[in-house]
Amino acid sequence: MRGREHEWDAVSELLRAAEAGRGGTLLVEGGSGTGKSLLLGAAGAGAEAMGFGLATACADELGELSPLSSLFAALEDTPAAPAVAPGEFPDLLDLRLWRVEQLRARLQARAADHPLLVTLDDLHWADPTSLTALWTLRWQLGSYPVAWILARDADRRGAAVARLFAVLERDGARRVELGPLADPAVLALVARLLGAAPDAALRGLCQGAGGNPRLLVELVEGLREEGALRVVGGRAETVATTLPRRVQVVVGRRLDRLSGPARQLVETAAVLGRSFAPEDAAEMLGETTAALLPALEEALSAGVLVTSGAELAFGHEVVWQAVLAFLPEPFRAALHRQVGELLLARGGAAVPAATHLVEGGRRGDARALAGLDRAIGEVVATSPQTATALAVRTLELTDVGDPQWLPRALRAVDTATEAGRLADAAGLVRAALALPLAPAAVARLRCALAGIHHLAGRAATEAEAVLGRDGLPADLRDRAELALIDALSGDRDDGRGERLTVAVLATTGERGDAVVIGALIARAVTRWDAGCLAEALALTRRAVNLARSAAADGRRIDPRLALGGMLADLGRLDEADAVVRDARKELDSLGHLTWMAGSAVLAARLDLAAGHLDEAAASAEGGLATAAALGTHLFTPPALVLLAEVALRRGDLLAAAAHLEGVPAGRAGYAPANAGARRDLLSARLTELHDGAPAALTVLTELYARLPRHPGVLAGDPAAAGWLVRVALAAGDRRRAGIAAAAAESLARDNPQFPVVCATAAHARGLLAGEPALLRQAVRGATDGWARASAAEDLADLLTGPEAIDMLDAALDGYDRNGSVRDAARVRRRLRRKGVRHRHWSYAERPVTGWDSLTETECSVSVLVAQGRTNREIAGQMYVSAHTVAYHVRQVFRKLGVHSRVELTRVAVEGGHLRDVPGRHRD
Repeated sequence: MRGREHEWDAVSELLRAAEAGRGGTLLVEGGSGTGKSLLLGAAGAGAEAMGFGLATACADELGELSPLSSLFAALEDTPAAPAVAPGEFPDLLDLRLWRVEQLRARLQARAADHPLLVTLDDLHWADPTSLTALWTLRWQLGSYPVAWILARDADRRGAAVARLFAVLERDGARRVELGPLADPAVLALVARLLGAAPDAALRGLCQGAGGNPRLLVELVEGLREEGALRVVGGRAETVATTLPRRVQVVVGRRLDRLSGPARQLVETAAVLGRSFAPEDAAEMLGETTAALLPALEEALSAGVLVTSGAELAFGHEVVWQAVLAFLPEPFRAALHRQVGELLLARGGAAVPAATHLVEGGRRGDARALAGLDRAIGEVVATSPQTATALAVRTLELTDVGDPQWLPRALRAVDTATEAGRLADAAGLVRAALALPLAPAAVARLRCALAGIHHLAGRAATEAEAVLGRDGLPADLRDRAELALIDALSGDRDDGRGERLTVAVLATTGERGDAVVIGALIARAVTRWDAGCLAEALALTRRAVNLARSAAADGRRIDPRLALGGMLADLGRLDEADAVVRDARKELDSLGHLTWMAGSAVLAARLDLAAGHLDEAAASAEGGLATAAALGTHLFTPPALVLLAEVALRRGDLLAAAAHLEGVPAGRAGYAPANAGARRDLLSARLTELHDGAPAALTVLTELYARLPRHPGVLAGDPAAAGWLVRVALAAGDRRRAGIAAAAAESLARDNPQFPVVCATAAHARGLLAGEPALLRQAVRGATDGWARASAAEDLADLLTGPEAIDMLDAALDGYDRNGSVRDAARVRRRLRRKGVRHRHWSYAERPVTGWDSLTETECSVSVLVAQGRTNREIAGQMYVSAHTVAYHVRQVFRKLGVHSRVELTRVAVEGGHLRDVPGRHRD
């Protein structure tokens, strides 16, 4: 028996002894539902297969009224009437001894031809005569091949049977105590019953049986009978939303054995929760705790309840759920309402009461609604998902005519937006707008919709409509202005956004924190674009500091994404990485999902800048999946641009083009606004590879024209200025090459404190002027590995002999370290033309398949998978999204040629790769 190996070993040893002609006894003790009957049934089947005879019975509560009945039942017999004249037995004792002798003779006859297994269950109900007979018969039949398995419920009191077990154990009987099945045994039993491994949801449901084999079997069989199970790809899944009828019947029988007061206690306590304080149950029933003692003891004795520290608890999750299911809905709702009111009356935090008020609240119940309002305020900052559920339910219970309806509707929209549930938030707004509302209410709802549209990547026409109204309250004006600032911040030539931003920052004392933070970020983007990088960085840091202490008017603003992006572009990768880790950790722990896709995309930018293409692709894929799941399409364009850049460096031109095709024209994502320029640059690079430099210039006509006024676009890619000069020279357009070089020099002149822009300017001017000294300066000053390799390759064009070869070697090394397959191949060809063939190798070269083909991050993920962690658990440990982990797992499966986590675990174990993984690593 899986999970009962120790107990089954004891059974096997007993049967082998009887088969060899020696009798023996096994004493089995177990709480209610620990699987005594399963063990006894398996023992009987095993004995029968070995040629044993069987004698099986179970004592019952009426055993004392019919002494020895269970022993005769085991032999499928009834006691014979004594063939003597009335009065020949002087007393009842002689009659009972005579019947014991009958049992001895029949057992002896059964054991004469083959071994015999006698199993007796529930001996806690057995009468004293039967217990005495068992001791006598075991002694009398000691020389016969009779194996005895005697079982009792350890939860039931019975001094007589306890004494019998103690005596038998002293005489050599073996005792085993059955506890709940461990989780591996539960999973093994479920897999055996279904012929497939259970998925995570089914595992969680089965673990609710608390290791109780009987409940587990009933649960699985019940789900199968009701068509609530399906097997897909060798994995069993459940589609059940309620417990199967079979489980409810089993639990119902246990409840039927309780007295009225004990059952009332159990049903009332179920509404309090899986665990509860005795005094809460007493207060619900209007009793003292002392008065409940008899009912509590009965429920504990029956195994329905157990002690859990200072509280009581239901022994099994499924039992608790079944008890709740027995309660009629109106009665259950009334009890929840009673609990909620009781907890509110005590004072303190409102959240415990809210969980009950949500279940039992009635429309228009002012006291319950006030409690829910208070609970939402307590959790909104730390758990937007919980706050959303409470806010939506509170709105459902509020009449439209209630003065609090509009504030509650707006709060529900805000919490849903913060939780990343944009579709739900928009649905709430649309449903509200369908009602006959006052113009002021309509304006507030449309303003909320504008914020949702911004996150979904759509224009904020709603905000413009709201701002067109006269006499707007200050808070509504702030919300509308913030939505419009967000929508216009990427339109660099639209004066509306700039004018609005300047107006807000000129009157910060009259504005709320949220709109000021938004204006600071928008202003920072504008100044960055104009080439004032230090000013932009200072504005963004100011926004971050304000956001740390600001309530943000009910909407969380996280300017750390903008700060991290700017730091990444300036080559300050360590500082940027710290910002991103801090933001992602907080967003994940607090459940603020709105910005999770943005944080994943920013992590991808850092990985790309560090030359970790696998990690960059994984993070970008994770951000893309998160944006799709939450509807935060604002982050879709930058994710696609990053994936295109990774594909281009790898030499996969088709994939790069496919990613770019998914990027819409116009603004390409969250600040800074150079994401659109990066898209245009990548598109031009692809065009150059396919159609040559002149064709690429046609794609870049607008970009060249904008560079004098918007040189900050060059800060987004440290190799961009050099490439713009190079492609213009290749096309014979020296004027445009000069525009790019002048823009880079202007950027460096205005920002000398940032080495990355100085190196960029040296690269561009060095190419234009053919100056090796400037290109050497670019190579030395570059902080980006790929940009350094690009400058080294350009410098090699101006050199001859060993110096040129050294620069090509440096370029090759840089491209290899950054995973730039196509660029590395080009440099190798140039080296071969110069007669250098011994350098056909790659610093980062790995096998295509096998464990050695995995990156360090993929190794870390593989080890954590082999340790049994879920994708969500791995994501939490490595501070990445679950989507990113899923991408890594797919890559690992492909490289190792496996198709399941079980196969991956086998490869890791057999290869000796298991080790502790403290956190996220870079290759």
